[in-house]
Amino acid sequence: MFKSIGVVAALTLAASALLSGCGGGPAEPGTAADKSSAKNAGPVTINWWSWNPDENKAKTYVDAFNASQSDIKVNYKRYEFTDYVKTLKLAMISGDEVDLFGLQAGGMIKEYAEFTEDLTPYAKKEWGENWKNRFFDLGLKQLISGDKTPALPWFVSAAGYLFYNNTIMEKEGLKPPSTYAEWIEVSKALQTRGVTPYIQGGKDAWQNLDMFIALANEFDPGKIYAAEEGKAKWTEAGLVKAATVWKEMFENGIMQKGALGIGFYPDAYDKFNKGEAAMTLLGTWNDNRMTKTILQTHRQKYGVTVDYEFIAAPFPDMNGDGKPGRLFGGPDVALAINKNSKKKDAAWKFMQWLESADGQKINAKYLMIPAIKGVDIEDSDVLTDRQKDNIKQQMKDLENSIGRRELIYPEIKTALGDALQMIATGKTSPEEGMKTVQAAADKVSR
Repeated sequence: MFKSIGVVAALTLAASALLSGCGGGPAEPGTAADKSSAKNAGPVTINWWSWNPDENKAKTYVDAFNASQSDIKVNYKRYEFTDYVKTLKLAMISGDEVDLFGLQAGGMIKEYAEFTEDLTPYAKKEWGENWKNRFFDLGLKQLISGDKTPALPWFVSAAGYLFYNNTIMEKEGLKPPSTYAEWIEVSKALQTRGVTPYIQGGKDAWQNLDMFIALANEFDPGKIYAAEEGKAKWTEAGLVKAATVWKEMFENGIMQKGALGIGFYPDAYDKFNKGEAAMTLLGTWNDNRMTKTILQTHRQKYGVTVDYEFIAAPFPDMNGDGKPGRLFGGPDVALAINKNSKKKDAAWKFMQWLESADGQKINAKYLMIPAIKGVDIEDSDVLTDRQKDNIKQQMKDLENSIGRRELIYPEIKTALGDALQMIATGKTSPEEGMKTVQAAADKVSR
């Protein structure tokens, strides 16, 4: 329906460049020339778009930032992730409607790189030549491209946890599965008691991809990253085995009926939060479900009368080596400045605050792992001591993470998402499905 985003964007940026040339070129970040219009016009309004945080949480950041200064006003607009991706593309093409926006590492960063301001000179001016040292490698390294920085990590996270409702599990006298066989056994036990064992939002490719990455890193650790980089084949035994087990999960009772027809946010997630399913696949970003504050909103939103104890369990040992699955992750949300924004300096000032100790302490308060070093997680609002211990263990698990969560090439990501749907429905075999992914990979220019 639309022309290639790259082509349209190139035309847009070319026109912008001509206009900039007539005016003598853009000012350096933070210079008087860049600030003059804001100074003359009074408070500058910037538009911040993302899928995360939600509106209530975003208000906490914006209010705290506003209390620290009076020159900038921030308008936050949130979308569900699927809608966000579609709407952001159109906004980038149209020009400067968005000033600051959220991105994911991997394919999304690559896709939007042409629309992002290089943040390297801003960071050097703000934090000095060694500015990279203030960030955790888990977040920053997946964003930098050469000497350019299209985005900065805002907070980091890792996927690959089997989150479970311990209130339900204890009531049924069960523990979270630690092996593939136990996963099948626990699923059958819960089903016989009228409890949905696990819920997958299979209509959304991202959760299917998370599951596949977890499986792939069990049967051939790291091979999925080598395959995407063209150093291995998607048809190799470990990746085909992961696809085979993926298919089995729709046949052996692990996946709920209709799993591919339901989106995760908000549908599957709401069901999990309401206690209508015992387990789901998530990551560290779900830790805030352990807080008394969020559980109180559950009572109001869902009408539940109990504060469920949600805990993260390691991904089960699927390959029989006696070791649980490892986490994979990076920056959960990265922050970028629109290259076409007319308010870059104001956008940077807000971003710099979000990346400061003050801004990152709010992340820690919400149990979002800070992107910068030296800020501890705040667990005073966590419901139980068991959950507090679980969060401490997560920090250790992060040190043993195996790789990134986001795939780099959109073409491969799309092909893998489509193949997983086809394999799960039986429309193609695991072997043939992986061949289609390899065919897409063969066309990628690296």
